[in-house]
Amino acid sequence: MTNIRLSHMSHWKTVPYRKIDNFRDFYYEEKSNLAYYSDWDRILRYHHATGYEGIEIAPWDLPDMLALFGTPQEFSSFAKERDVVVSGMFHGADLSHDPRKREEILQSGMKAVKTIQALGGTHMNLCPNSNYYGIGPLTREDIQQSAAVISELGQIAIEHGIKIGLHNEFFCAINKENHREFIESTDPKSVFYCLDTAQIAIIGEDLVQFYEDYHDRICTFHLKDTASCCLPDKIRYAKDVEIVDDGTRWFWEPGEGVLDFKGLWQLLKKHEFKGWVTVETDGTPDLLASMALSSYFVKHDLAHIYQ
Repeated sequence: MTNIRLSHMSHWKTVPYRKIDNFRDFYYEEKSNLAYYSDWDRILRYHHATGYEGIEIAPWDLPDMLALFGTPQEFSSFAKERDVVVSGMFHGADLSHDPRKREEILQSGMKAVKTIQALGGTHMNLCPNSNYYGIGPLTREDIQQSAAVISELGQIAIEHGIKIGLHNEFFCAINKENHREFIESTDPKSVFYCLDTAQIAIIGEDLVQFYEDYHDRICTFHLKDTASCCLPDKIRYAKDVEIVDDGTRWFWEPGEGVLDFKGLWQLLKKHEFKGWVTVETDGTPDLLASMALSSYFVKHDLAHIYQ
């Protein structure tokens, strides 16, 4: 077994079918590639074929997924039949700095933890607060309140065999001026870190130095590239900046941007990282092409350094 297990973050959005048995007839209804992306059977086979052992679930997929499969366990079994396991799930803790939201955040987090446990996953990658626009900048008291409730949720997760990995977004209220303070304010015994390589570079962190500084907290990765490092505050703090409809693409396949992945892989070897690395291809116009290109880069350009 290799030290690095490759997973893929699901960005397929709504998938209407479990398995299309009448594929040829279905194809002739549209006469397009839509048929190839309409059932989980084919999507999971694409994961295995392009070198991914795992899939990370997006929470917005769950209602449609459970409508098709009934239970998380049934989806997990369906995936395992296609040689794919669930590595974890993403989750958000909006307004975690507001003490009035504490119970809501804990209850929502507990539900997510139990879902991940049922799926057979090991990670809950957690965005720790809402967008900067509308609530930023946070005070020191806000940071401490947010850290306290996330630490409490982290302890709940640990008791269920799940690790919380803080996952920062470049447009969130936990941002450049409070990123490290927030990490260091959480309980290191119950709160870990999911290093999204592009997101922290856009915030203004140096990817390689950040991993060196926090390697003992980092339990997993979201792997993607960017050509937009160190964006100015006025862009990062703008409304809906990640989804602005002007053609801007913040994220690229590893190797298509400017990040030093070879330097990162050397540190993974130095610190003997073992675990899931999840490729995230949000923003791509072609998910399957990005999956294949990303897997190739990891397995052919990086694996000789550390695998």
